[in-house]
Amino acid sequence: MLLNEFDMLTAQLTAVTYPNIQARTENGATLMIHTNQKQREDPAFWQSIRAILKAQLWVPVSKRLHQLTDTDWLLPPTQA
Repeated sequence: MLLNEFDMLTAQLTAVTYPNIQARTENGATLMIHTNQKQREDPAFWQSIRAILKAQLWVPVSKRLHQLTDTDWLLPPTQA
């Protein structure tokens, strides 16, 4: 089941400079993706983010909080 399209933005990472992640939405708007403490302390997270930047992949970002989502564009199984 897909999340409500009004809850998510599709963004492409444009710059990664710890602890900041800058992205561009499909509409061309620039936004800063906010990281939480756990993400800031996780070297594997930053390695993954750099790989996503290099591959120029599009990622789901919550509209309200400007945070990466861990469930992509799908609802978690408990909400489906």
